[in-house]
Amino acid sequence: MKRLLYYPLVFLLIFNSCKKEDDRKAVTAGIYDSTFTYHEFSPPLKVTLQEDTLNKYSFGADSVDINLDGNFDLLISQRITDKNVSRFDTENNYPFYSLQLKNGLEVATKRENYPQGQGFWNYVDWVDSLHYNTRIDNISEWSDTNTSRAMWLVAPTIFWGSNGCWYDLTDTEMYIGIRMKIDSNYKFGWIKVNEISRENMFFLSFALEK
Repeated sequence: MKRLLYYPLVFLLIFNSCKKEDDRKAVTAGIYDSTFTYHEFSPPLKVTLQEDTLNKYSFGADSVDINLDGNFDLLISQRITDKNVSRFDTENNYPFYSLQLKNGLEVATKRENYPQGQGFWNYVDWVDSLHYNTRIDNISEWSDTNTSRAMWLVAPTIFWGSNGCWYDLTDTEMYIGIRMKIDSNYKFGWIKVNEISRENMFFLSFALEK
């Protein structure tokens, strides 16, 4: 008799859990309403680069307060190497575009495995590039907070895969999926980016659940 009662209870627990998950409002790239904190950059945010002629590269950084609480949650860093410099001569100043995450902020990522040499493999977690209307709140791969993730990167090594999800994009608008842990709950959202080229990326707007 106890066993007969046990199975219906398990079924109800599973059903209620699934129902709770299905009841969650979907968060999709580019879509927002009054339940979101929304901000549009005017003019669009672009990292300003300073040239280092001695080391033959340009570097710049900027920051964004995602939940508009007065603290910077996202640090954007960009380094461009002189086009005449070989990738194998850039061990300490290779080109990249990366995001440093703080205060509970995370970004949706895409993992890529690559050969490390001598039969060993390693992996890198790129900042994923999402299309308009991509659902974000059910994405399974996320970065940690208080870490950095590259949008694109050219490593000075032959043992490498691609150069990141944003490396080959031109004249297109894509989205970065974001989530932020606030009071033990995740708030989901997105950042809209216009990539003219890998050297010219413009942050247009962002939205995060309230």
